[in-house]
Amino acid sequence: MGVAQEQQPQLGIVNRTQCSGFWRYDFNYTTTDIDEETPIVLSAAIFLSTEIHNKTKEAKGLALMNHYTITSNDERPTNVSGPFTLEGFIQGSDYIIIESDGIGFGLTVDRKQPYLKGRATARTNIDALLAGQTLLEEEGIGFGEVVVNLGYSQGGHSGMWVNRLVAEGYRSDELPKINYCLIGGGPYDMYAHYQKLATDGTSYYPVAISLILNGIIDDFTTETISYDDVFKPEFTERIPEWFDSKKYKSTAINSMIYENFGGSEESGLPINAIVTDAFFHLEGTDMEKACQWLKDNSLVYDEWSPEHTDAIKFIHSQNDEVVPYVNMENMAQFLRDNGYNAFTIDDNINTNHTATGLYYARQVVTELASYDPEGAVTEVAIDSDSIGKPINVYSIDGCLLMRQVSPFDAYQQLERGIYIIGNKKVVKQ
Repeated sequence: MGVAQEQQPQLGIVNRTQCSGFWRYDFNYTTTDIDEETPIVLSAAIFLSTEIHNKTKEAKGLALMNHYTITSNDERPTNVSGPFTLEGFIQGSDYIIIESDGIGFGLTVDRKQPYLKGRATARTNIDALLAGQTLLEEEGIGFGEVVVNLGYSQGGHSGMWVNRLVAEGYRSDELPKINYCLIGGGPYDMYAHYQKLATDGTSYYPVAISLILNGIIDDFTTETISYDDVFKPEFTERIPEWFDSKKYKSTAINSMIYENFGGSEESGLPINAIVTDAFFHLEGTDMEKACQWLKDNSLVYDEWSPEHTDAIKFIHSQNDEVVPYVNMENMAQFLRDNGYNAFTIDDNINTNHTATGLYYARQVVTELASYDPEGAVTEVAIDSDSIGKPINVYSIDGCLLMRQVSPFDAYQQLERGIYIIGNKKVVKQ
């Protein structure tokens, strides 16, 4: 059974925040818990440019953002307020972004995050998109009929699950199709991902192992396992503070894992430092149950085809050390085997997972600026200053550092620190 909320929060738009170059509307909406039955209220955000907010320009359409891996409650979409974000970059494309906090953040921060729980996450994201669309119509904000589906890393996994639910008919009378998907770096085949991880014996993103297990533990639809079944006691005792508190970002948790259990970001973590022997042996162990969960939440083990999705473009580095390229290979072969060929793959990238995420952000802005729903994506040259609204960047003591640069270019050039943008303090992390 899911966990019903004892007191239902206020529905609809609950806050409007003017950010650096765009606006954010926070809203609450109804959806169902991970059991697909129990009613629950989640929080979400609408991101729109100042011109669209002021109703001096009509948006091209709606963009569903399936958010990437987050572990800190401060990272939730309803907390985003700066230009150094994917939401900030995309404002130059004239699409309205709708993004859910998801289960485990915002209104449900006391809950475990059902990390990579495909069907449940996709349902909450589709429900957020349609609820946000209704609120925008009530506000009298204009937008075109185009719907684009975006997501990188965990968001890539969720974005493909959105395609699957739409194909299966979930709320298809309200969302008949998705015009274009730009999906990157997703763990589409988590079982193959696990096999490679167990074979290699090294993880370059050890935080994910515990996050995935969090998803299994919080899954009310299958027999669950406990941390003690898989992790060594000295790692298990760290979990409440590192993960369940929602105080730390994934990069910080990774650093703490390396500091306490060996390895480094460059060499990775020997995973036998944190897991028991059961992690490497399936038959008759609790990992056998966990692997069935991995298959159930992957996208390549049940027959389906994204029939209501016009086109998909994947971005995935062949050198991705966090989400191995086998995920992309198996997803592509699965789509072909199920008769879907309206996709392309951009994999001529030699960067790691994080750097490829920045490449993904630039590609999203470039392609949305040139996307024609009646035809193909047109190749056009995009000036770097069009990647988000141009900004001036000042030091914390008021010295002008950059004049009229795009947020994307400023993000790449600035060192970590606190800056002044649009009379607001902005943190580059």
